[in-house]
Amino acid sequence: MEKELKRISVYEGSTLLGMNGGQPESPDGQLLVYARKPSLTEALTEIWICDRNTLENGRKVFTVSCGNHNGPSATFVDNKHIVFRDTIDQLSAFRILNIDTGEVLYGPVFAKESHCAENGWYPFSVSEEFLGKNPEYPQIDRCGIYLLNLAAGEVKRVADKETVYNMVVQHGCVPNEQTTSMSHVQLNPSATRVMMRLSVQNCPVFGALGCIDIETGETHLIPDKPVHQLWFDDDTYMATRQYYDGKRIEMETSRIQRFTVDGECLETLGGIGNHIDGSPDREYFTGDRAYPGYPADIFLYRKGRTEPAAVFGGQNFQNITWKKQIHPNPTFSRDGKRIYFNHPVSEDRTEACFVEVEELLK
Repeated sequence: MEKELKRISVYEGSTLLGMNGGQPESPDGQLLVYARKPSLTEALTEIWICDRNTLENGRKVFTVSCGNHNGPSATFVDNKHIVFRDTIDQLSAFRILNIDTGEVLYGPVFAKESHCAENGWYPFSVSEEFLGKNPEYPQIDRCGIYLLNLAAGEVKRVADKETVYNMVVQHGCVPNEQTTSMSHVQLNPSATRVMMRLSVQNCPVFGALGCIDIETGETHLIPDKPVHQLWFDDDTYMATRQYYDGKRIEMETSRIQRFTVDGECLETLGGIGNHIDGSPDREYFTGDRAYPGYPADIFLYRKGRTEPAAVFGGQNFQNITWKKQIHPNPTFSRDGKRIYFNHPVSEDRTEACFVEVEELLK
């Protein structure tokens, strides 16, 4: 079924959305955040806000320096504040900004950012290159995983290097020199568990997926993990299981599935996928097929079905998708009636778009 793609902004340069599972909408559903890049060959990036329903009243709220991959990863943490990534002296840092006053509430915090905040906390990871770069936050004194309390500004560490190494070894994997360079740190909805992507010696293609219970310290690990993982609910993940034939990853056999924190597959949620997301009620799932050699299709699935209910996009601009690293990253709206994504329109330009999918969900 063909659906009309709608641009968030008419702009001569490129417009971008952030990571899959991030949230470009404000919690009250009134505003959108997106990025503008005059040129994909330059780091200059503007962060813009507009009305969610009319797409009008656009305004620039901040200017950053960042690459194309996920752009500044801008996402709302509440109705008045956004979090986004910047690059300062070649290091990644994030800020929390009041979009009404322009005041930077917290940051820059030199660290790797998360997909989104949960339950009043924002998680992030610190590796060797960030040590000594956060004098305003003396608690950030070693490699590990941290949480920022969005109400009080308090930072607390929930895992250090030793905890992460012990978790890897305990579950039968071998740490390497990149193990503490954790990424895609995400809290579950109640903010009681944190997951992270890990590099380990014996899983060179997919890496491992770790999980730490913040209250008890209990750990879990999935070697050769499924990819582009998000929390399905408080206790389980949704992710794409992919297969490597020794030369390439075969997208046609990939499946969007649900997993326990120890890696047991509980159910198949959808068919082909890479970067994924689930509707708020977890009855529908979306995934892209953005991998070298494939067109950037975006699929919509009813839960448990591997044949898509609809397919969007489909452009095959390999330069912009891979050399310029702009992936579709489909993401559901807060009400589940839209899917947002990055839509390549040429080898050198992309647009932040969405499709209305309410009719398909009946």
